[in-house]
Amino acid sequence: MAYEVSVFLENKIGHFERVTAILRDAGINIRSMNLANISHGWGILNLLADQPEEAYRLLSEKGNSVALREVIALEMKDEAGGLDELLLKLAKAGIHFDNAYSRLLADKKMAILILEVSDVIEARERLEKNGIVILEDSIVYGN
Repeated sequence: MAYEVSVFLENKIGHFERVTAILRDAGINIRSMNLANISHGWGILNLLADQPEEAYRLLSEKGNSVALREVIALEMKDEAGGLDELLLKLAKAGIHFDNAYSRLLADKKMAILILEVSDVIEARERLEKNGIVILEDSIVYGN
């Protein structure tokens, strides 16, 4: 199971860096990230880190508003049309996702699509039924 660390973050100079400094000092590698402004100077920072549980613990201890949630990681071709091909398969499987971002693994010549879904169990069942393989954590985190 892959996990994403989400941090509620005020949009002010230095706030993002405070989060990355905590992770840097702990030797936690951010593999992918997505920062979205939501409203009135606040945003959500979604991190795919190689040690998600530890990142969650440390960020929480330092007073950050943080959540840990399971995400689904799928392989897509690292070529023109790779995302489109995967999205067609997801639509056929009836997968609805709330948020998505990607990660490139240049050494493996592969890309990963990270999906946030409201019901992970149902999504996993639909993916399995349609022959769509969820990636192992070792590939997702690059360990």
